[in-house]
Amino acid sequence: MKNLQFISEHHILQLAAFAGKIILTSGAEVYRVEEIVSKVGQKFNLKVDCFATLTCIIASGKNGQGEIVSLVERINSRTTDLDKIHQINTLIKNIDKYSFCQLKSKLNEIEKIEEHPFKIKLFATALGGASFIVSFKGDENDFAVAFIAGAFSSIFQYLISGLKLNSFFVNLISSSICTFTACFFFKIGFISNPSISIISTLMLLVPGVAFINSIRDIIAGDLVAGTSRAMEMIMIGFAIAIGAGLILTLFLGNGGF
Repeated sequence: MKNLQFISEHHILQLAAFAGKIILTSGAEVYRVEEIVSKVGQKFNLKVDCFATLTCIIASGKNGQGEIVSLVERINSRTTDLDKIHQINTLIKNIDKYSFCQLKSKLNEIEKIEEHPFKIKLFATALGGASFIVSFKGDENDFAVAFIAGAFSSIFQYLISGLKLNSFFVNLISSSICTFTACFFFKIGFISNPSISIISTLMLLVPGVAFINSIRDIIAGDLVAGTSRAMEMIMIGFAIAIGAGLILTLFLGNGGF
């Protein structure tokens, strides 16, 4: 702490916002983001007030002399990475053990953690979709179709990941792919009912984490973030329904199954 006087309030606020940005882009609740930003500022004797939404972090700090610095951090994309959230939470719980430079270095290490290799994500996604077959009481053919549909969906999302498309269109096309795959195998007689395979693979697209975080934000009093996340979840649900509905209409016609 003896070198704290050489660290400007602006640098402290940048570090606090950086910690908040990592967990917000990893899918954390807004109240948790605001709490972490404030704790980092408190560690270095800077009173920080933070307001976070799904698309930005606004923070201001006041030092002992009453001088105020402020910062706005724009959030362009979000994903779900519970490992990063866990590591940031653990780091902040033990924040007293770290100097400014050590804390900055740790945050940089966490931010640069890469995702699992595509092959692992592909297998996990395919197996995850197929595993729901057990809940819906399907047979081994349904399991195989759901596995293939989940794999196709994962491959599509990997191929378009660099385009930074809106989640609405990504989920719409992904649900179309999953539904088309099940309908194709139904048409050739490999499965007797496409519903089980379709529902199982669509479960992969359901925004479960967003739903839980929306409820937790609302309960914590962050109505703006909670409502925004709920609306995002509803839009994703519409995208899944539209994608699946279009394929069912085109593939199966008005006669149903």
